[in-house]
Amino acid sequence: MTTQIVQTLIDEQIAELPEAQAMPADRVLMLFKGPTLFDAKKAAADAFIENPEAVSRSWWMCGEWTVGYEVRV
Repeated sequence: MTTQIVQTLIDEQIAELPEAQAMPADRVLMLFKGPTLFDAKKAAADAFIENPEAVSRSWWMCGEWTVGYEVRV
């Protein structure tokens, strides 16, 4: 049995990103959430992020904080 490979909308949007906005090939973006900024950073620390204060991106939406870290693979 074979499965047809389907490109998702997200895959299409990522492919259209300008090179300047794309993530470097040797990095991934790890995201952590929490009801407060402290809780989101604590979740990152619990996941062994070396320096939880070195946030690449952070935002508050719908009553929840999300912090992002660019991590080398």
